[in-house]
Amino acid sequence: MPDPTALRKLLRSNLSIPTMPAVVQKINSLIENPETGTRDIGELVSEDGPLTAKVLRIANSAYYGLASECRTTEHASTILGVNVLKNIVTQVAVINQFANLEAETGFKVSDIWHRASLTAQIASLMSREAHNVRILSPEEFYVCGLLHKIGQVVMLDSIGKPYAQLLKRAADAGASALATETAALGFNHQDVGAVVAKRWDLPDAVVDAIQYHGTPFKEIGPRLHVHLITVSSRIARYLLVGENDAASAMLLSNCEALGMDPERSIQLLERVDLSAA
Repeated sequence: MPDPTALRKLLRSNLSIPTMPAVVQKINSLIENPETGTRDIGELVSEDGPLTAKVLRIANSAYYGLASECRTTEHASTILGVNVLKNIVTQVAVINQFANLEAETGFKVSDIWHRASLTAQIASLMSREAHNVRILSPEEFYVCGLLHKIGQVVMLDSIGKPYAQLLKRAADAGASALATETAALGFNHQDVGAVVAKRWDLPDAVVDAIQYHGTPFKEIGPRLHVHLITVSSRIARYLLVGENDAASAMLLSNCEALGMDPERSIQLLERVDLSAA
């Protein structure tokens, strides 16, 4: 359970909680309309040239494995489906919303997004094989992975260089960023991420995954979807530094708990596209 004292400190702080990107809000509204077709979603995205270019780059990445290249967002919407396109747009739009942070804080925000994007891929792939985890769709697991570090980005945006320096001190000391944040501020980036997810009206299960990922397996109770995000994030971390054997070992050691077939599961790592972040 969240620490009420920590949450009170968070809500009294000067953190600015961002709104959901406007294009994602518009897509959500279109999806809720039963008369909306895939063409409508594609046309909405195509109104923004830079967004369209980045969306098509990700849609055509090895992760989605399309037989032919998508040249328009309307085509991407038809081939990939509305929910997958929405995930890609969410990824691009959220990253763009904080595009200025790296220059302002000196912190390599792109590293956060790269790991988050890989975590999203891995979580989505794993959820299709994890027979013990059925609370979220693969598309929702993608969102969990993409946003599981959103709290750090929001804290960088609100606190700036002092928070970047705090993260650097934690890394230099080999200390937990989570524990360091809590000691210094009274709350941490997972608390902040959960608040963002609630403000964006994401499902409670997504909020839980952002709030509790990293919690020891024995302490999460029935919330296996939280553990799936934890495992996905750790696999992403290993893959980013080229420790493929460690990534495979992490996956295999959690197959039984998640209800995954080891032989099929290990093959999914081959589908992860390191360049699609």
